[in-house]
Amino acid sequence: MNNYKMEVEEHLSFKDDSNVKHGLHGHVKIYRENTKTGECSLWNEGDNIIPISGYQWILLKMFGLYLDSSHAVPYDDIGQDTTLIIPDLNNSGAYQLGIDPADYTPMETDFPESHFVQGFMVGNGGSGEDTISSKNTNYSFIKLRNPIPFQQIAAGETISDNGVGYLGVLRTSALVNSYYIKKFSERPHVYHSWWKNGQNWDYVDPVTQNDLGPNAVNGVGKTNRIESYIECVLSLSESDCLSYFQHEGSTQTAAINELGLVAFDALSGKRSIISTLYNRKIKTLINICFDNNRTEEDVNQLISLANEITTVTSAEDVESYGQTNINNFISVVESLTSVDPSEIDFEAIKNALSDATNIEVTAYYDQSGTYIYETDKFMHYLEDPAFDGMSSDEAQRIKLITYYTFNSIPLQEDWRLKIYYRIYAN
Repeated sequence: MNNYKMEVEEHLSFKDDSNVKHGLHGHVKIYRENTKTGECSLWNEGDNIIPISGYQWILLKMFGLYLDSSHAVPYDDIGQDTTLIIPDLNNSGAYQLGIDPADYTPMETDFPESHFVQGFMVGNGGSGEDTISSKNTNYSFIKLRNPIPFQQIAAGETISDNGVGYLGVLRTSALVNSYYIKKFSERPHVYHSWWKNGQNWDYVDPVTQNDLGPNAVNGVGKTNRIESYIECVLSLSESDCLSYFQHEGSTQTAAINELGLVAFDALSGKRSIISTLYNRKIKTLINICFDNNRTEEDVNQLISLANEITTVTSAEDVESYGQTNINNFISVVESLTSVDPSEIDFEAIKNALSDATNIEVTAYYDQSGTYIYETDKFMHYLEDPAFDGMSSDEAQRIKLITYYTFNSIPLQEDWRLKIYYRIYAN
């Protein structure tokens, strides 16, 4: 997909100093790719707005003021720092997504630490009847015109990715779970580059520490403007949103034409907790086990990681789900929690972790025997039907941060969308 991300003759919307856009604004590129043929093309490119909910969220967070969402006591007057309380998308006056405001977790600080932009929503209310003309956007918007769920499944069934990437369930239906928020495909990145006239989207002239003034260390002292932005990557799979349009009695064309980034903090379900544990702790433990050049410090870290992993898996009662491979892995990790560092049999540990009854680690080494990387099936076995009842994340205090309308994009089973979303701060 990245091969189609940039075009040689493509320019950003601000082409010269007379047309420079200052302030906070977004620029969006949407690609459409055929999953069978590999055909890919740029479908839409344009600028979005930051609505009032987004600007207020940014200003409140910058100055350490109260988030204008429900707090626990002692925050009795949550409006004291703003003249307008903007409803969350959890509220009944908005969408009733995710956690009911009455069930919000208490906020111990003015802003929850985990409340940030980490997902997006799509809809089909952004174009006129001809589908090829975008409706005007308005800075007063606090929600999409007509949001469309990414996934819809019968209550009690398991979502396709076991709920790792989807949340924001509509609370008004007891028979069907409709997921309106999808998490980013990749971790966003911040870029700073020197700007020039006619700058292409893919033009990068990185700013370095030595460039920073007023007396630049390198003595160059460039005078052209620095372009600062964050880039997010969003994706719609070939199955996203289709279930909504394919339900019995539907006469709507399967298409989307509006998009928004949302900020929220989530109540972590067990699946999310274990996935995070894998990325932050388990992979490091595996690396140490298979690195033949490990140091004494590495071994001490290994034992510390084993204790942390055991604490979490025990608290979340992972073994009770009865998945053999995961349970065998937990047993190996538990064996490391009380062992003398000098008595660890790493060959036995490696053989156990590599076994087909465990998480099937395969390690790769160079010609000198130096460890390079490994693969394993921990996440594969976490998707086992045994874990179907494992709870997933759910969002609270959901705020619309950006809003973008575009010409309708058709949704088809063999096509997926990839969206590159830049927010500029200049």
